[in-house]
Amino acid sequence: MSTNKDSQQGLRKGAIGLTAVLFMAVANAAPITAMSFNMPVGVGWGNGIGAPAGFLFATIVLSIFAIGFSAMAKRVTTAGAFYGFISQGLGQVWGMAAGLLATISYILFEGTLIGGFAFFASNTLSSMAGISVNWLILAIGGMILIWVLTYFDITVAAAVLGVTLVGEVLLLAAFGISVLFKGGPDGFMISETIAPMAAFADLEAGAFGSSVAAGTAALGIFFAFWSWIGFETTAAYGEESKDPKHVVPRATMIAVIGLGVFYTFVSWMAVVANGAKTSVEVSSGSTGNPVDLWLVPVQANLGTFAESSYRVLLVIGSFACAMAFHNAASRYVFALGRELPFAGVRNRLSSTH
Repeated sequence: MSTNKDSQQGLRKGAIGLTAVLFMAVANAAPITAMSFNMPVGVGWGNGIGAPAGFLFATIVLSIFAIGFSAMAKRVTTAGAFYGFISQGLGQVWGMAAGLLATISYILFEGTLIGGFAFFASNTLSSMAGISVNWLILAIGGMILIWVLTYFDITVAAAVLGVTLVGEVLLLAAFGISVLFKGGPDGFMISETIAPMAAFADLEAGAFGSSVAAGTAALGIFFAFWSWIGFETTAAYGEESKDPKHVVPRATMIAVIGLGVFYTFVSWMAVVANGAKTSVEVSSGSTGNPVDLWLVPVQANLGTFAESSYRVLLVIGSFACAMAFHNAASRYVFALGRELPFAGVRNRLSSTH
């Protein structure tokens, strides 16, 4: 660890550019994880096949929010993101409270994602290679690997997250395009799936002749918004980015709008590929695995190799998402640590190597 003098020097300036900041922020949202887990909840228990419209609605709302967020990022550069913004506007007490809440949330998110990574890694190894590994061993291994990748150089973490993110996006995009050309059993169902008002329609019990229970649109809309979790971490990399007054606002707007367009398109294509009845039945658990909403049509449209790749990327994506939250949480701890009145704790938490 460094001395107090070192800690005052702060994080390494100019270490990352627009692309790296964008990759790390979008990796927080983890597109393949968001689509695999959040989308089935919306379809099976929320707004039914209107779930893609929920993503469209969330895109509009979050884009409006991002305009104000980006305006603040142009004027306040800090690893504490919301902590810095709120401290400037409402005072340090409220800022510290918001920063502490964000830090705890990111740490909890990381823990849940490590658990998810370990479970899916164990399941994938068993189903694809016949290897049985206890999930706890994989969880510990994942935590150690995150420590190694994030401790030594942020550019290493950015590279790993970038490769993972590109793989996720390419696979999901290829699937979406294949469905766009091939179509689905019930057509494209535009008015039922992506028309704005479809987002607010509750899933009816027995919809489309299925045996599903009734759902509520509020749940579907909530999980649509949840799919953007972590995009605001663009601001947490302000102190390390090149030209943060321009990089952070641009990365934020690109992340919000880019994710929104992508989520809306691929979620719509997933519903189209499965058809209305199958979509709600599979999402509500008729096959025992709601992720079949994606796995089955991916295999049907792109082949077995793509389906296996999807499973692997789901594991890697969960890991990458956990690492991205680790990065965000550590920068909040660093930013908050600089404000503590106790010199020993302050020097420990706010030091850099």
